[in-house]
Amino acid sequence: MEIENYRISCGKHLQNVKAAFENFNLIEAIEKAAKSIDPTNENKMFSHQRRVGFKVANNGFELLKQREVDLRKCQNFEEILAITDEVSKQIYRLGSLWSYDTALRIGFQKRVYPKNVYLQAGVKKGYKKIFNQNSNNRFVNKKIFSQELQILEPYEIENFLCIWGSNQMFGC
Repeated sequence: MEIENYRISCGKHLQNVKAAFENFNLIEAIEKAAKSIDPTNENKMFSHQRRVGFKVANNGFELLKQREVDLRKCQNFEEILAITDEVSKQIYRLGSLWSYDTALRIGFQKRVYPKNVYLQAGVKKGYKKIFNQNSNNRFVNKKIFSQELQILEPYEIENFLCIWGSNQMFGC
C-alpha cells in the first residue's frame, strides 16, 4: 500500500523530473542538475540542495560544465557519479547528496541509470527503518529489499527510502 501511495504522489514527481531531463540537451541538463533546478516546479531549487544554496550550487555548475566532454563520453551512471564526486570534493558544502542527485539528473538526460540503491542522508534513515541497522556502504543491491520494493527502479527505491525515512508519507 505504501508503495502505491508513493507512486501516486512522490514517484509521479520523480518521473516528471526524469521526463523533463530527458528532453534537455546535455549542457542544459548539466546546468539544471548542478544548480539543482526543478524544471517541474517553476524552476525552483530542489529541496535536497536548499542548504547548499544557489551560489554554491552555481559554483558546482561552473566546474561541472568544464567536464562536459567527459560527461558526454560517459556510458553508465557510475562514470557520471565519479565526475560529480570529483567536483563535489573541490567545493566546500557540496557533498555526496549533491553529487548523487546531480549525476542522477544528468543520467536521466543520457538515459543511463543507477544499477544499485545509493545510501546517503535521508535514504539511510529509510534503510535503517527497514533493516533495523545502519549501513556504512555507499550503495546496496536492490535485491536485498522486499519484492514489493523491487518493482521500483534503484533510483526510485532511493527516493522512496528518503521520503519514508523522513516520515513525510507522502506529502512530498
